[in-house]
Amino acid sequence: MENFGLHDKIEIFDREFHIHTGAMIEHNRIITEVFERGMFLLSRQYDINLRKDRIGHDYDFLSKVTENFHQNVIDELESLYLVQEKLMRYRHPKSHYYLGILFLKRNLFEESIREFKTSLEQDHSFNRAFIGLGVSYLKSRKFVTAKETFKTALNMSEKFPDFLNYYGLAHLFLDEYDEAMSLFKEAIRLNPKYVEAQFNLGVALYKSALHGAHDPEAVAVPARVSIYLKQVRDLSKYRVPMWQKEFNQLLELLRDNQHNTIIPELEQFQLKLVDLVSDREKIFEFFLRFLFGGKDLTLETINKYQSIFVANDSDTQHYPDYWNDLGTFNLIKSRGLLMKAMSEFEKALELAPGFDEAQKNLDTIRSHEKGFMILLRAILK
Repeated sequence: MENFGLHDKIEIFDREFHIHTGAMIEHNRIITEVFERGMFLLSRQYDINLRKDRIGHDYDFLSKVTENFHQNVIDELESLYLVQEKLMRYRHPKSHYYLGILFLKRNLFEESIREFKTSLEQDHSFNRAFIGLGVSYLKSRKFVTAKETFKTALNMSEKFPDFLNYYGLAHLFLDEYDEAMSLFKEAIRLNPKYVEAQFNLGVALYKSALHGAHDPEAVAVPARVSIYLKQVRDLSKYRVPMWQKEFNQLLELLRDNQHNTIIPELEQFQLKLVDLVSDREKIFEFFLRFLFGGKDLTLETINKYQSIFVANDSDTQHYPDYWNDLGTFNLIKSRGLLMKAMSEFEKALELAPGFDEAQKNLDTIRSHEKGFMILLRAILK
């Protein structure tokens, strides 16, 4: 059976997106990519398990799975703009921040900048929104504005290693090497295991040496660039074929001293590694779907999100955010169970209209249902 694919063009407001999905049968993988005006925005991958002796028989199954995956990516994109439209009517800085993160993760920088700005208009002290705004400018290569935004954020909060790394990158892309290296070193001092900052420091040393060299051909790529690039590659979040391929291609490129080729590739890769709160994207998506998704989340849908809230590793369980998010999720799940209980009492009354106990239980739940929703919205605010 040959590989096959799907293509759709969707228009949202003044944006036109092209969604391409391909079933790569030999690799047991479905890949969807989204483009706008020929520029790559995002990729989604779904692994499938097809037995070679049944591939011919599984064509209908594979076709259905591919179509569903393709449509899910379209629905995901459209839902973001639906939430954006609804959110315009509310003063809810945290939700604007969440939505900004989701747009940022999809390289939709114009939208992410708008959401982070709105969040800050509603809460001037929301430092995380400042960092999100700075990262949006950084990844969209507006380096002067990114630096100015990070400078404002620096005066408002603690110096976290991630933030110092982003701030250092803004300086580095403006050829301000001393400032960049100082920020990378401070990030490393705070977190000696921060290999992304170590890698960026190596790139800063390399670019600084090139900048001051009388003979650039005599400058070699510092060993620490390759050493720490390999250590970044070995992090668990990059142990997927797509990332491994890109790391190895860059490492191969570093073997030669072709500076005019190496520098643009290094810069592009540095920006690609900038990934704000990557571990909480699905959590933010869940909260926004609950608040502004347009209809109640079913208990089945809620249960599908449970795995992203529950962590088995002890390191994650030491973070207060983990327990706060899990508690909020369980409250939302409790409401899902409440709605399920209502439908079950209603079923009891359908079978026995005079069942007083079921009627009493149903009336009690209905009288408290609105208050429970107010409680949840207050917590998520």
